Amino acid sequence: MRISIIYNLRNLRFMMIMLFALFSISTIYSQTTSVQGVVRDSVTNEPLEFATVRFDGTTVGKLSDEVGKFSLSNTTGGNTVVVTMMGYESRTIIVPLNKTTQLDIKLKAEGVQLNEIVIRPGKEKYSKKDNPAVELIKKVIANKYDYLITNQNYYMNDEYDRLMFAFNEYVPGKGILKNLKFVSKYADTSKIDNKPILPFSIRETLSNVYYRKDPKGTRRVVVAYQNEGLDEQMNTESMESVIAEVFKDVSITDNNINMLFQDFVSPLSSTSSVNFYKWYIIDTVMIDQKKYVNLGFVPFNTQDVGFIGNLYVQPEAPYAVKRVSFRVPPKINVNYVENMLITQEFYEKSPNLWVPSRFTTAIDMSMYGAAKFYVEKERTFENFIFNLPVDAAFGTSSPVVYLSDYKKHDKNYWNASRPKVVNKDYRLGEMMDEFRANKLVDITLKTIDVLTSQYLPTNSNEEKNKLDLGTTLTFYSYNHLEGNRFRLTASTTKNLHPHFFMYGYLAYGTKDAKWKYYGEATWSFNQKKYHKDEFPRHNISIAHKYDVNPLGQRFLQAERDNILLSLRARRYNNMTYDRMTEIDYIHEYHGGFSYNIYGRTHNEEAAGELKFQRYDESGMLVDMGNLKTTEAGIDIRYAHGEKFFQQKRRRQALPSKGYTIQYSHIMGFKNVLGGQFKYNKSSLSFDKELWIAPYGRLGFTVKGEKIWGSVPFPLLLAANANTSITIQRGSFYMLSPMEFLNDSQLTWDIDYRMGGWLFNRIPVLKLLKLREVAGFRGFWGHLTRDNNPAYNTDLLVFPKDVYSMGRAPYMEYSVGIENILQVFRVDYVRRVNYLDNPDTEKSGFRISFEFTF
Repeated sequence: MRISIIYNLRNLRFMMIMLFALFSISTIYSQTTSVQGVVRDSVTNEPLEFATVRFDGTTVGKLSDEVGKFSLSNTTGGNTVVVTMMGYESRTIIVPLNKTTQLDIKLKAEGVQLNEIVIRPGKEKYSKKDNPAVELIKKVIANKYDYLITNQNYYMNDEYDRLMFAFNEYVPGKGILKNLKFVSKYADTSKIDNKPILPFSIRETLSNVYYRKDPKGTRRVVVAYQNEGLDEQMNTESMESVIAEVFKDVSITDNNINMLFQDFVSPLSSTSSVNFYKWYIIDTVMIDQKKYVNLGFVPFNTQDVGFIGNLYVQPEAPYAVKRVSFRVPPKINVNYVENMLITQEFYEKSPNLWVPSRFTTAIDMSMYGAAKFYVEKERTFENFIFNLPVDAAFGTSSPVVYLSDYKKHDKNYWNASRPKVVNKDYRLGEMMDEFRANKLVDITLKTIDVLTSQYLPTNSNEEKNKLDLGTTLTFYSYNHLEGNRFRLTASTTKNLHPHFFMYGYLAYGTKDAKWKYYGEATWSFNQKKYHKDEFPRHNISIAHKYDVNPLGQRFLQAERDNILLSLRARRYNNMTYDRMTEIDYIHEYHGGFSYNIYGRTHNEEAAGELKFQRYDESGMLVDMGNLKTTEAGIDIRYAHGEKFFQQKRRRQALPSKGYTIQYSHIMGFKNVLGGQFKYNKSSLSFDKELWIAPYGRLGFTVKGEKIWGSVPFPLLLAANANTSITIQRGSFYMLSPMEFLNDSQLTWDIDYRMGGWLFNRIPVLKLLKLREVAGFRGFWGHLTRDNNPAYNTDLLVFPKDVYSMGRAPYMEYSVGIENILQVFRVDYVRRVNYLDNPDTEKSGFRISFEFTF
């Protein structure tokens, strides 16, 4: 009986506890505080997208959508709502508990250089063994990822970025600006050495940054952007990617720091730091009432691509970096850079969590000692919020999103929105107004714009210009078939129509007395800022062309009409007049993937000494007339980490650590739109550049191609020959165009740019700052009997000096010197085999010039 009572009492207590728990849970869930509504600009009443709305002290928060709307609920009992957005004053709103509240929120627009110790040790006995500085930096490197913000699941923050270009060592009343005395009131001072500078271009960006760890990604929402100074006078859209790559942000934790198109060995390199740098303990300092060790470092060889400077680090776990300050050695083999100062500051947000505060990069540049420039990049980080899910920011594939009015903010907005530590108005707008009043300066700036863009606008107002004429480098060229060739190009802009574009050229050869032309109409499915080929392309085009086609040559780095390619090492005979009609659809995606689907017809007429002939039954050569083909094809391409310099219709890939994979397939149709042949052609290529600091860059390309079906010789595979004296990567220099024809082919190209690593160690020679280059390229191919006119008499007879390959691949190598006078490159090229072919050139020199750091 007693046992039963105790059991029942325990059961009753358990039931009471369960009922209380259920009641408590139901009470908690019933106490839900919800808010929904719209975030607007207080003046324009326009909705604000990507505003952050959150319950204070919780991880509950969301971003407003494209029309400013938001909706979120909180069950933790909090009722304080915080609304923030870059460039606006934050709002804090108390809402009723346990209710749903409608909100119409209106936001108002908002109304440390390091002391550096430079290490310059003389000749001393340095040892890594038992060196306390080396032991400490090893610990810093081993723990360099442990306290980073990228370890958080989510974070968001506000960033301000300013890039300034200025004339360095500016002296009022002297130099090219001596007659423009008014500019002295716009002068400032350098952060490197306090010398006077005169800013002439400033780019400012305010952004919201969102980070997600899994799946890993970063999204940047550009809230505001402005460029003042010369950028307003000239069209600099095409330079944006180059400027961003040359002066990109530095991450101290990377093994190699890539900037100025150079790979610097990082002081925190996990693989090279201790062997590349000498390390010293300078002293112990107090910063923000905490103790840090000042570590100094300098490269063993000061001409190698590295830094000298200081790290301020914790002497115990997590061995975090508090401050960074470093320069380049005076003798470094980097062009045009006289001095450079990089400073970075971090602070401890919480235990084992450090965040960036302010980054500054300042560079003194000089062009042969005549023109001196100063470049300064300021970047600040504010308003970090952690572990608040920001998945809404990843709704688009683009890593950068621009708000619709990001270029429409006035001077008052910028004065109010810049972070206080860098809030300075350089008044470049006022300076440019005074510049434009000077007719000579105005004409000079417009001339520079035409030369750099290669196009002449038909209206001086960029917002009204509907047609560009060009281009400067293709207006005149020469080849032996056409003689002197003159070409005029025209291209419409988005001011005619934001989606519909037209492009074309008209050319004339004085020797063959023939007019050539090309016309193209394009519909762009995404709206463009200026021209149709801006990234990402999503276009459909229809084109028709009648022009010369040099068989066996593809121009990879320049247009065929480029005047510099008129300088030829040998005469070239195998050319046709090609009449081509094409429809083309291309779609590019953020992240590097793209595909291109097309259909086209060709009608080719043999030109000059070239003949389209075959043997008849009696063994006589008979002319076959024009060659007609109908094709459909697809190109699939993935370019990881690709960045490029965009010039209207042409792109030039910038040096990158990424890789490119491309597959293409073409089908030829017989008896369709006049097509005479049925065939299939496939190719697969892989391209990669390895950055192996401090030993330079190694690039290599491999490409395999195959043709199925019997085709005439213009459709066979011919390795790309370069008949000019210029250096063109991806070409063979000692090979005659169409010297070998194949229906299956494997091609490779290896290019090594050592960057001066060897010459830097040779006395006297190292003073010239020369750099070593080398290359090795070749191809192996095979021609089946189905495509050999010696066995298949239905085919066109090969032109003279065309051969089938033996068992050995064709090979050639090159060695050379670049950075001669900081501009020129000279390569000696040597052909390895097939030396008995008639008119073969065994060796030669090729040249190029380029401005590189």
